[in-house]
Amino acid sequence: MSHDHHSHVHTNPGEGASTKLMWAFGINLVFLVVEVIGGLVSGSMALLADAGHMLSDVIALGAAVWVSRAMRSPATGSKTFGYGRLEVISGLINGLVLWGVVVWIMIEAIGRIFEPQSISGEIMLPVAVAGLLANAVSAWILFSERDTDLNNKQAYLHLMSDAAGSVGAVIAGIALLIGGWYWLDTLVSIVISILILIGSISLVEQAFHILLEGTPPGIDCEKIREALLASQEIQDIHDIHTWVIASNEFMLSAHLLPAAESSYQEVLDRAKQITEQEFGIKHVTFQVEDPKCLVPHK
Repeated sequence: MSHDHHSHVHTNPGEGASTKLMWAFGINLVFLVVEVIGGLVSGSMALLADAGHMLSDVIALGAAVWVSRAMRSPATGSKTFGYGRLEVISGLINGLVLWGVVVWIMIEAIGRIFEPQSISGEIMLPVAVAGLLANAVSAWILFSERDTDLNNKQAYLHLMSDAAGSVGAVIAGIALLIGGWYWLDTLVSIVISILILIGSISLVEQAFHILLEGTPPGIDCEKIREALLASQEIQDIHDIHTWVIASNEFMLSAHLLPAAESSYQEVLDRAKQITEQEFGIKHVTFQVEDPKCLVPHK
């Protein structure tokens, strides 16, 4: 005999963030055009590299706006968990696009080592400063939402790494005007590509972890087991699994064996209380097994 207990709590992590994401998207779209024109006119590879990074920002922010709205759609008969996984898919695609940007920047930068090109510091510097301001303002807009879910996190990280790239472009522009160091422009573009790569690796890893139904961050199944077994209502626990639907929605399932003096309802209530209060997992499925019918578990 077995009894199932389900506790369903579906959140809408994208709610309240769309307006801020839209502002950041608009700002970056405008300055993307400015940087591309500035990079082409000045001949600066650092500006074009930063424009490539800003392009990834625009794509990421545009996707984040769409995802934040789509995640609010209610669950359906065919999608019973809703659309929370959209943020994970978006993060994975976004990270892979960034890798493509890195390859393009590196190829262009290496080419310029062998065939240096003249660069206009008078155009490059003000455009780089404008790009830095755009990233700084956008990051400030999203600052309060940066840790709410993977969708906002990836957008914020994009902007912060791009701001670092813009700082490099500003430095290259100043060096170009003061000392005529054209080689520094190429060096900065390579550094920017490395920053992009570092930021994108964590996004891809996190997205893959969730898609593979890995354990939620900060959750240890063994600690959950120990906490449940410490309860006088529960004699044993097995087949315990935890996974993530979206950034703020953790899941847990397990089989429980009640202590001799405990009722099934007492076991369910106590298990739910422990997982929710001690581990923050609100969506749980427990199967309570009858000791008389239990086949020894290996």
